[in-house]
Amino acid sequence: MRILNVADFNWMTGAEKDTANLSLFDIRRKFTLAATRADHLVVEFSDRATARGGAPLRLKGLGGAWANRRFLQVVDELRPDLILLHFADLISNATLAEARRLAPGVIIVDVNIDPIWTDKNRKRLALRRGAADALFVTTAEPALGACAGPGSFAAFLPNPVDPAIETGRVFETDTPVDLLFPCTDDAPREIGPELVPPALAVERLRTAVPGLRLATPGIAGQPRAGGVAYFDALQGARAGWSLSRRSVYPLYASDRMAHFFGWGLTVLLDRRAGFDRFYDGGEAVYYSTLDDLAVALRRLIADDGRARAIARRGWEKTWRLFGSDRVLAYVLAQLFDDGGARDYEWPCERWT
Repeated sequence: MRILNVADFNWMTGAEKDTANLSLFDIRRKFTLAATRADHLVVEFSDRATARGGAPLRLKGLGGAWANRRFLQVVDELRPDLILLHFADLISNATLAEARRLAPGVIIVDVNIDPIWTDKNRKRLALRRGAADALFVTTAEPALGACAGPGSFAAFLPNPVDPAIETGRVFETDTPVDLLFPCTDDAPREIGPELVPPALAVERLRTAVPGLRLATPGIAGQPRAGGVAYFDALQGARAGWSLSRRSVYPLYASDRMAHFFGWGLTVLLDRRAGFDRFYDGGEAVYYSTLDDLAVALRRLIADDGRARAIARRGWEKTWRLFGSDRVLAYVLAQLFDDGGARDYEWPCERWT
């Protein structure tokens, strides 16, 4: 199969300032790796970088027409069987219609990994209605079928791990940090019945768990961990707190959860999101309130052997269920198999 994977692949175009801003853990990259291992031909196209490169003063907003022309040139030359769109907002629906003319029979898929409740993402979710054949979203919400056009569908997409990226086995090593909590202060987070700013949550945890060795990149003015610094942060922590902005949406979590599990950390999860569907209490640690979380942390710190055992079991389960090769196979089954995908542990319905 010939696959055109369209996303911001961080091609260096002059827009970068302090860092290259490499997106090493993104699903778009994992799909390229998994598809290549499965002997598919994958071509990556960066709509944003192409727009900057063809615009006056390298201003992305002025280069949309150029990016659309270049995209169609790639479609015409590759004649893909499948186009994957990852927040490729600069590619217009009219351009996608022309892509169908150039590559008859092509399947067009929109992939959305962001929180479904934000105004910005609601617009993105609705953007491809009538233009894409399928919408895959990392929230198991059947109401997303309303974002699918006639003859198309929406479906759940689990966050995958990839053997070229999540390479750690932290449960086999000693660590200088008890808990890794990478986050930003841009919005409060839902912890039990409360909406708590991350910096305040950190203060309360430090008070409740004396001596806690805590790493909090991105919080309270600390620089965010990117690139190899993020690898080092994962490798240096016994546990990871997977805290999303909201915890009540079914099977939604930031992809940090997959990073933690895939790297071999003990993962702390809000039980309301429903991940006990996959991980039992011996494979992850669940909490309902910040007090619950503090109690769980004190127990993990007091019994490092138990923490390592939970991490190992969660790691094993993650690689068995959510390896990127298997997740991509699920996506392809939803698209190309009669009746869609079957026999996966997560919801396989195709919502319309």
